[in-house]
Amino acid sequence: MKTLVLIDSDALTRALIAQCLAGREWRVFEAEDGQAGLDLVVKHKPIAVLCDLRTPKRNGFQVCRWIREQPSLQPTRVILMTVSRFANDRETAFAAGADDYLIKPIAPPELIRTMAACRDNGEAAPAEPAPEDIASGPTLIRFWGVRGSIPTPGRDTSTYGGNTSCVEIRVGGQIIILDAGSGIRRLGQSLMKEVSTTGLNVLILVTHTHWDHIQGFPFFVPAYHPKVNIRILGYEGAVHGLRGALFEQMQTAFFPVGLNQMATHLTFEELTDMQFNLGVVKVRTMFANHPGICLGYRLSTPSGDIVYMPDHEAYERCEVERQRAERTASPDGLAYARIQDEKVVDFLRDADLVIADSQYDAIEYPSRRGWGHTCADDTVQLAMRAGAKRLALFHHDPDHSDEKIATMVERAQSEVAQNDGKLVVTAAREGEEISL
Repeated sequence: MKTLVLIDSDALTRALIAQCLAGREWRVFEAEDGQAGLDLVVKHKPIAVLCDLRTPKRNGFQVCRWIREQPSLQPTRVILMTVSRFANDRETAFAAGADDYLIKPIAPPELIRTMAACRDNGEAAPAEPAPEDIASGPTLIRFWGVRGSIPTPGRDTSTYGGNTSCVEIRVGGQIIILDAGSGIRRLGQSLMKEVSTTGLNVLILVTHTHWDHIQGFPFFVPAYHPKVNIRILGYEGAVHGLRGALFEQMQTAFFPVGLNQMATHLTFEELTDMQFNLGVVKVRTMFANHPGICLGYRLSTPSGDIVYMPDHEAYERCEVERQRAERTASPDGLAYARIQDEKVVDFLRDADLVIADSQYDAIEYPSRRGWGHTCADDTVQLAMRAGAKRLALFHHDPDHSDEKIATMVERAQSEVAQNDGKLVVTAAREGEEISL
C-alpha cells in the first residue's frame, strides 16, 4: 500500500482526490493546513505529499522546502497544486524542490498519471518498456558529441566533430543517452522522427554536471514534447543536485526558456547505488578521478559491455608528475596511485568497447596535471591491461585539430603493436556507429 499525505484547506478538494485514488493502492492521510500536514509526514513518512500552495500555517512552498531539508525524507515525492497560473509560482515551486506541479481543477486522468509515477520508495517510476524494448539484435552505439570542454565547430575539426559529449546506446527498442553536451541537440532532432502516437521513452545518464556535459540539454527538443518520457539519472554534484544544476543553467538570466516549461513527464533521480538495472541493461558505476563528483558507467548489454569514462585522470602519471614538479619522493603515494589505477583496470576488464578520456598527449599533460583528464598513452595502457577489445579515444581537446587527433591515434596504434596487443584503437567521431 502506497502512503500519501494530502494537504489542502478545501475539504471538497480533499474528498475528490481521495475518491479518485480509492482502489488504486493508495492510503491517504488528510490535513487542512501545512503544519498539520507536516506532522503527518513526520509520523507516516509517506512516499508522496500532495499539497496546495495556499494552505494556512505553512504554505506549499514552505512545506516543500522543509521536506527537502530532511535527509530521511529525500525519497518522498512532493507534488504542489494550485489554482494559480502565474509562471513565477511554477518556477518557485520547482526551485523549492517540487517534483511536479498541477493546476486546479485537476483532471482525474492527470492525477492518476502523476501519482502512478511514484514507486514505493518515493522515486519516480521508470516507464515500463514496451514489448519492442526487449533486447533483440545488436547493441548500437552512436557518437553525437566527442569533444571536451567547449564546442569547437570549424574547418579544422570537421572530421572528428566539434560538439561536446553525447553518446547514444540502443539495446533493442531501449534508448540510453550518455551525457547531454551540445551533441544532444542533433540527437534530439533525430529522435523526434521516431515519436509516434504511442510516444517515446528515453533514459539519460549524466556523468557529472560540468558545463560541457549538460549544456546541450536546453536544446533537446524531445524534452518539450508531451509524448516523450525522459528519465535523467546521475549522482549528486559537489554543490548542486542533478536537477538543480540543470535548473540553474535555464534560469532567465542565462536562457530564455525555463526548465519548468519542458514537458511534465521529465523525472530526475539522484543515484545512491553503484549498481542498478535499466531494463535488460545492467549498469555499474565508479567514481572517476576528476574535480567534483564524476562517474564512469559500465553498461552490460546482451550483446556486450560498454564502458563510458569521458572525464578521468590516470592516477600514477598524475602522482609521478606531482612529485617531479614538487621535487619530492613518496613511494607510498606512488604505490597508492597504482592501486587506484588497478581499480580502473578492473572496471574496464574485458569490455567490448571502452569510450575513454584521452584529452592530452604526453607533451601536453605535465602543464595540465590536476585538470582531471588523461594522457592518451595512459588510456591505451589501462585498456590493454584490462584486456578490452576496442578503445575509442574520447573527449578531444578543443585545441586539437583533426590532424592532431589522427596523429594521436597513430601513436596509440603503434603502442599497441609494440606490446603485441590486440586492442583496436580509433578516435571517436561524430556520426560514427559501432555495432556489438
